[in-house]
Amino acid sequence: MSPRGFRLMLLGAGLAATALAQPPPPAAVEPPGTLRSGADAPYVHRLTLYDHDGRAIDPTDPDAPPYSPRATCGKCHDYSSISHGWHFSAGSAGPPSGRPGQPWILTDAVSGTQLPISGRQWPGAFSPADVGMSAFAFLGEFGRHLPGGGFVEPSAREQAASRESARWAISGPLEIDCMTCHAADASYDAAEAARQIADQNHRWAPTATLGLGVIRGQARKLPDDFDPLAGPSPDHPERVLPKVVYDRARFDADDRVFFDIVRSPPNARCLFCHSESHPHLRSEDVLRGQPDVHLAAGMRCTDCHRNGIDHAMTRGIPEDHVAASAALSCVGCHIPKAHADAMGIAPPGHPGDAGRLGAPIPGHAGIPNVHFERLTCTACHSGPWPEAQTIGYQTSFAHGLGIARKDRRADELPLIVGPVFAPDGDGRLAPHRLLRPAFWAVRKGEKLTPIPIEAVRQAVARSKSKGGASVSEEILRVLFAEMRKVAGAGRDAGGTVVYIRDGAEVRLSDDGVFAESPLRKGEPGGALLWPIAHSVRPAAQALGARGCGDCHEPTAALREGRIGGFLDGSASEAMRDHAPLDDASMAVLAVGLPLKPYTVVLGWGACVLLAVGLLARMARRG
Repeated sequence: MSPRGFRLMLLGAGLAATALAQPPPPAAVEPPGTLRSGADAPYVHRLTLYDHDGRAIDPTDPDAPPYSPRATCGKCHDYSSISHGWHFSAGSAGPPSGRPGQPWILTDAVSGTQLPISGRQWPGAFSPADVGMSAFAFLGEFGRHLPGGGFVEPSAREQAASRESARWAISGPLEIDCMTCHAADASYDAAEAARQIADQNHRWAPTATLGLGVIRGQARKLPDDFDPLAGPSPDHPERVLPKVVYDRARFDADDRVFFDIVRSPPNARCLFCHSESHPHLRSEDVLRGQPDVHLAAGMRCTDCHRNGIDHAMTRGIPEDHVAASAALSCVGCHIPKAHADAMGIAPPGHPGDAGRLGAPIPGHAGIPNVHFERLTCTACHSGPWPEAQTIGYQTSFAHGLGIARKDRRADELPLIVGPVFAPDGDGRLAPHRLLRPAFWAVRKGEKLTPIPIEAVRQAVARSKSKGGASVSEEILRVLFAEMRKVAGAGRDAGGTVVYIRDGAEVRLSDDGVFAESPLRKGEPGGALLWPIAHSVRPAAQALGARGCGDCHEPTAALREGRIGGFLDGSASEAMRDHAPLDDASMAVLAVGLPLKPYTVVLGWGACVLLAVGLLARMARRG
């Protein structure tokens, strides 16, 4: 590629990402002249590929650049509107944060770190800036499950101003890869994208993932002083940008490529990023497990999780910034408006079109309305059945599910457990997953600042420590010494190094004595929870299907179940510590439930005696 072409490529990427950094428009309206078929039938996408300069790609050119989704798909689709969508907008100030979801989690087993990260200002999670994490480092850590755009598609100005400006110049930003979701072809390889991103081949990833060609070379191996505009060096001929070897069979006689595209993504596209597993369950329990009732009925994820050109995804709950979200919630699909109004649970704007896609309308016979006021639908219908002990979760975001590995372990960090019953944002009881953050930090008064993860990892490397799922006291002593060196030489000089774990703050005094104290209420580092929505269980497997005792027995898991997930594997706490249920009322119910059969018999007996008495009285009068 010519020097002028490379500069134009950087400029084009910068212009697209600059648009991404702006707040979203009031309404997502496609610009005039946007091509549309106007039919529900799929449109055949036989396209010329365009590179990041906006030039048509000649696949016979040995130096042909990778294709650009922004330049190729953006010919017909409004990339700017799409870039504000839910999957691409984390870290942008414009879109609302919405209900808290799963954060990204930085981990380091030796230092005992599991640190929640989010660009959405969710309670309990740190922003990348809070932990000294740049966009380039974020992409290197979590790019395996990123569709591109947003935080990892910085403008040219932001790239030039970052401390990794040399790396950005080599690798380029990660554009939104439309085929991440819209590829119908099962050969689309999201794991290949993860491999290319790990090699810092950001610009080349969409080409490899779609199978348009193979990529020779790794941008990661090029030194920071490599100049992409200078051409091959006679002293270091191996130092060249990655090269695309296009598969000519994918191109027709006019050098166009057929894109096998679907408007509504197949479930497989969603599940690469949204899978979970329970590695501690026995195989027989896994085999007997109940699949999500919606998927078992043949539904697609997008039947409930819909979006327009703005890609503002409906998340299964009523949200003010997505007009259709109330209709696409549990209540919106399953409960008619009159029924919902009587129960006091109709969300704002509920259209009363229950029964969509054959959704059954529940009767909830005999269940007092107080349950619908204080519980979410998911409290009874979602997630694993609550047992005496929470179970461990592994997820795509947290544990890299979807990427083939030989060293995957059931006890690897982060430790996530569930279901934990706790109030949601509206104060209603709902099932959650739980993470207990653990990280090294510097305390100055009431301010707690995490030590950047790279500094932590460098300190671990210097200490030459080796660890597992927990950190021994011996390793803690070594790490405290190393972390004090880091804090003394950095931005937090003058503070006290502490280690946060299991909801407590650990300090090491100058005379070598450990002291541990609970965190203050509301401080970062306390238990972090986010709701469980899937897998959805049918009525026959819902809490309460066996009777009131599922929740109100004295030993019911809803109150007495034990919550694990501590780095100290022997520790646990009771479910009641998170479930805000009135102890007196629950105690009365717990005492009354065993007497329920007898009260029923007594009640019917009293009715029979009363009826006999009335009949006898009537007989005497007659």
